[in-house]
Amino acid sequence: MAEDSSKTKQKQAEPGDNVKMPDIVELWKELYFNTEESWASATRELIASKSFINVLDQIRDQYLSLYEVSQQNMDQLLEANPLPSKRDVARIAELIIGLEDKIDDFDLHFANNISKLTSSMIKLVEFQELMKQEISELKQQNASISKRFDTVNRKLDNINKRFDTVNRKLNAVARAQEHESGGDKPATTFEKEQKEK
Repeated sequence: MAEDSSKTKQKQAEPGDNVKMPDIVELWKELYFNTEESWASATRELIASKSFINVLDQIRDQYLSLYEVSQQNMDQLLEANPLPSKRDVARIAELIIGLEDKIDDFDLHFANNISKLTSSMIKLVEFQELMKQEISELKQQNASISKRFDTVNRKLDNINKRFDTVNRKLNAVARAQEHESGGDKPATTFEKEQKEK
């Protein structure tokens, strides 16, 4: 047998023969599927155990304490050095956003106020034009009224001149009658009024 096995080895080792290499991927798949169930059950047992939960709790507590200490150290470092922290940058960003909102509101209100002011100025100009027209109409009416008054005054002057002429004629007639009658008659009321003037 030993001779048979050495002969088979020699046959395999001869250079003319094809040597077959094992497929590594197939071996890996076979190993994986053969050990998958045993690893899965071992992992389930490990995760279900209280010791694993305790280990996870300890890791979490250590991580949180380390995180808190590192955060405090970072805050102290940033307070000692003039470097802004994330909170500082976030606060400045909030302030800038608030300022931008206020500027936008101011711009909006300013534009609204300017448009209101412009419309008010336009209305004022239109009102002034209307007032100018009304004033010119009043001046024209005043001028026409003045002309009418002048006409009325002239007519009244003419009437007064006629009354004066009539009064003089009446006085002359009354004196003439008085001379004819030869005596002094008492003056009439009309003559008294004329003398007082």
